[in-house]
Amino acid sequence: MAEILKPDICVIGGGSGGLSVAAGASQMGADVVLLERDKMGGDCLNYGCVPSKAAIAAGHAAQIMRTADRFGIANVVPSVDFQGVHDHIHGVIAGIAPHDSVERFEGLGVKVIQEEGRFTGPGEVTAGDTRIQAKKFVVSTGSSAGVPPIPGIEDVPYLTNETVFDLTEPPSHMIVVGGGPIGSELAQAHRRLGAEVTMLEMFTILGKDDPEVTEVVKNRMAEEGIDLREGIKIAKVAKDVDGVTVTLDKDGTEETVTGSHLLIAAGRNPNLDGLDLEAAGIDYERKGI
Repeated sequence: MAEILKPDICVIGGGSGGLSVAAGASQMGADVVLLERDKMGGDCLNYGCVPSKAAIAAGHAAQIMRTADRFGIANVVPSVDFQGVHDHIHGVIAGIAPHDSVERFEGLGVKVIQEEGRFTGPGEVTAGDTRIQAKKFVVSTGSSAGVPPIPGIEDVPYLTNETVFDLTEPPSHMIVVGGGPIGSELAQAHRRLGAEVTMLEMFTILGKDDPEVTEVVKNRMAEEGIDLREGIKIAKVAKDVDGVTVTLDKDGTEETVTGSHLLIAAGRNPNLDGLDLEAAGIDYERKGI
């Protein structure tokens, strides 16, 4: 027989947003249930903010060595141990993980259920064998990398922010699809760690950010050797003996770029599948609730 819980708040999603709500509400005296179907800490801890900033720090250390002459110290070409970089990134994740753990939140008085939650009505969510009838529900399920419908994409290996930090061998040439913040930071980090990098953007790189600041960033990335290509339409992708070949269409002219790795950083999609929002009468669209 299913267990029935009647808390003040049920938080669906144990990422940075959900954990903040759960911790704050519990510490102010609310009875809180937290549902997480995958890793505590969500995207931020495991695939986003934490590993990306750890990678950026490693790249920064390498770049300091290349440009030390401005301090009166001879420049040095760094020798990058990519397995070591991988271990550094995952060591940082492991160091922070206890703060986002089930044990810590249970210590704060939150009941954590490691199951997928789905609405069965306007006032009820089911998670495994448990029914939660909360006064309020917080949907904090985050987002995942969007993969554009590029012809051939289903037949080639590609990376997203969820897999790129698992690399233990250095990419010789990383092709980055998408010139937003995620694509830009990962492109520069990998360039500084020794990879050749080509960035492909349909519109303009960092197009949603302040134009004057963006120009500074783009100039720096170009100076560091990143091949920045804007106004690009990707016609198709295909496997190649060296990795993957991307066929580009710019103003009706086709050209190809071949790289060892393809990184997709072309926007985000909200994680709404499986929530059965219709059962709760919650309106949503492709961009979210």
